[in-house]
Amino acid sequence: MFDKLLRDLKQLEQGIKISVDLPHDEEEYLDRQCSAESCRAEFKVLSEDWKEKVKDEQVFCPICRFEAPATEWNTEEQIEYAKRVAIAHVQKTIHTALAEDARRFNRSQRPGFIQLSMSVGPTPHSIVVPTDVAKVMRQKFVCEVCGCRYASVGAAFFCPACGHNSAISMFGQTIETVRQVVSMATSIRETLATAFDEDIAQNSVRHMLEDSLGRLVSAFQQFSEALFEKLPSVASIKRRKNVFQNLAESSALWKNAVGKGYEDMLSPTELQEMESLFQKRHLIAHRNGLVDQEYIDKSGDKSYVIGQRLVINESVVLRLAELVYKLASELRRFV
Repeated sequence: MFDKLLRDLKQLEQGIKISVDLPHDEEEYLDRQCSAESCRAEFKVLSEDWKEKVKDEQVFCPICRFEAPATEWNTEEQIEYAKRVAIAHVQKTIHTALAEDARRFNRSQRPGFIQLSMSVGPTPHSIVVPTDVAKVMRQKFVCEVCGCRYASVGAAFFCPACGHNSAISMFGQTIETVRQVVSMATSIRETLATAFDEDIAQNSVRHMLEDSLGRLVSAFQQFSEALFEKLPSVASIKRRKNVFQNLAESSALWKNAVGKGYEDMLSPTELQEMESLFQKRHLIAHRNGLVDQEYIDKSGDKSYVIGQRLVINESVVLRLAELVYKLASELRRFV
């Protein structure tokens, strides 16, 4: 009696492929997430470019350049959405099979026997910021090599489609985005205090400013590394990973390569300020902003005592933006 149901169940047991169209945002961008456990960064790729420019066998994370097939970049929400679609498909398949078997059974009944009728029933550290601010925080990029369009809230350097490093060309855009975000800090506090409360407002702005500080350091690191790679003598110069996060070491590299270090491009006061700001970012990233003796020794900042937590305000972020932009402009002269 359940021939259709049994056939469909057997097919389901053998495995079936279901095509799922993932939803995109109002600008046609598709949410993506790096599948590397050490990264897990979220970003967006224009839906059209994800289909036309991104290869099925190889996609690059814009933040860490991890490589994986196109099937490995779904967000947790998209995975749950796909599961719901699959369950709905199975439910519909079973419901349809039961309905067809019921109709066939009903048609097979003959007069003179007891009539039986069958039927089937019917077949179910986030930062709170205003929407306009979130749009400003999200940078949009166009790969200068393949034209792929993508976006990220954090600093992004690598094209998802071809892996090209765009740190040099996008550096100025990152600086300007940070400046715009910082300029909104006061209005963000007021908006969130009205919509929620003072604690949420203060915490959200604090996280936003600390994130901006980290974004500037990361952007300068990637910019200076990519620029250094363009030097003709770079192959003979040994350097460790992430060396461009360290101002003293990276300055020595430039001096060895082009005859001038950061001390020749910034004043002593500016260089000391930049070192202190880099140390602030390091402390936030690795010690949740809690001051230790190493921070005091390396930064020369005597305004804190051990155990205090750093306070990052708008002026601190804007000063770092000014310094990294000035030093980046000086470095461009050598390439």
